[in-house]
Amino acid sequence: MKIKSIALSIVFLISPIIASNEINIKTNPVGVKIFLRGAELQHTAKVKVEKGLTDLVIGGLASNIDRNSLNVAAKGDVVIISVLQRFDYMKPAEKNPQIVSLEDSLEVLNRKLSLKQNENDILKIEIDLIMANKQIGGDNKSVSVAELMKMADFFRKRIGEIKTQQLSLANEMKKLEKEIDRVKKQLGELNAKLNRPANEVVVTFSAKSASAIELSLSYFIYDAGWQPVYDIRVNKLDSPANLSYKANVWQNSGLDWNDINIVLSTRSPVQNNNKPELYPWFIDFQTYALYRDKMTTAQKSLVAASTTGVDEAKSAETMADYFSAEEKQLSVEFNPSIKYSIPSDNKPHTVALQEFTIPAYYEYYAAPKLDNNAFLLAYLTKWNEYNLLPGQANIYFENSYVGQSFINPFTTKDTLIISLGRDQNITIKREMLKDFTEDKFLSSDVERFFGFDIVIKNNKNIPVNILVEEQLPISKNEDIRVKQIDLSGGKLNPVDGKVTWKVNAEPSKSISKKFVYSVRYPKDKSISGL
Repeated sequence: MKIKSIALSIVFLISPIIASNEINIKTNPVGVKIFLRGAELQHTAKVKVEKGLTDLVIGGLASNIDRNSLNVAAKGDVVIISVLQRFDYMKPAEKNPQIVSLEDSLEVLNRKLSLKQNENDILKIEIDLIMANKQIGGDNKSVSVAELMKMADFFRKRIGEIKTQQLSLANEMKKLEKEIDRVKKQLGELNAKLNRPANEVVVTFSAKSASAIELSLSYFIYDAGWQPVYDIRVNKLDSPANLSYKANVWQNSGLDWNDINIVLSTRSPVQNNNKPELYPWFIDFQTYALYRDKMTTAQKSLVAASTTGVDEAKSAETMADYFSAEEKQLSVEFNPSIKYSIPSDNKPHTVALQEFTIPAYYEYYAAPKLDNNAFLLAYLTKWNEYNLLPGQANIYFENSYVGQSFINPFTTKDTLIISLGRDQNITIKREMLKDFTEDKFLSSDVERFFGFDIVIKNNKNIPVNILVEEQLPISKNEDIRVKQIDLSGGKLNPVDGKVTWKVNAEPSKSISKKFVYSVRYPKDKSISGL
C-alpha cells in the first residue's frame, strides 16, 4: 500500500505538466492611452485552446512593463487560472527595417574598404619589386649615360604614379572608415534597444472542451508621455486670436505604434494619489544658539520656489480636425477619430489636438525705466474655458514668429496677457529733469529729489493707445518717507508703487508726462536700492 501511494503522488505531480499545452502568439498594440507621464497599452488576440490546461505565451509586448498593472480578460468557455509576466533572454528579437538597412550598408562599405586595401597592397608590392631590381648593369658591364637617364625616368615616373595612387587610396579609405564608424555607432544605439530581453505574459487557461477565445491584455509602461504646447496667432488687431492646442508625444517602449488608436489623457498615474494627512503641530519657546543653517532640503526647495517667478487656396487639415475632447471625472481625454503612428525613438512628435478662436483686445505697453520701446500686447479673455494645461506657447503675429510665452491656466486671472513684440515706430524717452538734481539738507534729515520727463512719440499713421508704467519706491521703514510731487495725472497703486498713464497718441505727435518724487531719510543713514 505504501508503494501505490508514492506512485499516485508522482502521477499527480507530473500530470498537469503533461496535460498542459503551450501556445506562443505575438500581438501588436491595438490601442494606447498616453498620460502626461506613462502610457497604457492594449493588445488583443484570438486563439483556439484544447481541452484541459493551456499556457498561452503572449509576445510582442513593450519592454518596461509595470507588472502590477497587468490586466487580462477573456471571452469564451474557459477559466483563467493564473497570469505571469516573465523575461525571455534567449529569444532573438526581430530586427526592424532600419537595422537591416544599416547592416546592408555596413557590409557594402566594408567590401569597398577591403577592395581599396587590396589595391594599396598591390601597389606596395610593385614598389618593392622595382626597388629589388634597381641594379642596371652587372659587375663587368658598363651602362651608358643614355641608358641611365632612361632608367631614371622610368623609376621617377612609375614610382610617382604609384605614390599618387596610394595617396588617393588613403583619402578614399579614410572617408570609408569614417562612414563605417558612423554606421556602427547608429547600429550600436539601435541594437542596444533591440537586445533588451523579450517581455512575455503567460496566461494559463482551463477549458472543459476545445474552444475559441478572445483575449484582451492591458498594462502600464513608464517610457512614454506627452507635454502640452501652444501656438497663438494674431493676424490683425481687429480680429480675435487663434490658439492651437498641441501635444508633444514621445515613447520609448521598444515597439513602434503603427496605425493604431492613440488617446491622450491629462491624468498622471505616476503621481502620489494618497490623500494628505495632518499630524499634531507642536510649538514651544525658542531656544537660542549660535546660528547654523538648519533648513531642510524640503524647506530650501520651498524658499527657492517662493523666490522664482512663474513669472492659417484651402488650408490643409490637421489632426485637430479629428480629435474630440471628453471630460472625465478626474481628467480630460482627447480621442482621435482616425488612427496614427508614434515610433519608439524617444523623440517628441507634435500632434494638433484642438483649435480655438479666443476673444482678444490689444494695447501697447511701455516701461521707460527699463526699455525705450513700446510692446504690443494681446489680452486674451475667456481662455480658461478650454481645459488647458501649463505649457510653452509659440507666438505668431502677422504670420511671423515673435517668440515664446508660458500659459499657466491655474492662475486666478481671467485675462491672459501675451506680448506680440516691440514696435519700433513708437519711441519713448525718459530724461532726468535738471531742476530736481539737488538734495535738500534739513536739521537731521536729507531729502533727495528725483524728476523725469517721459516723452512718447507715435511715428505711425494711425493713433494708438499706450499703457505707460513707472514706479515709486516703497518704504519699509517709518524713517524713510516717499513723497509724490508731480505725477501728471498718473494713477498710483499704493500697494506696489506702480504709476500708470493711459495715453492716446495721435499720429506723428508727442506726449510728455512729468514724474517727480522725493525721498526723505536721516542724514546719518544710507539707503540701498535708491
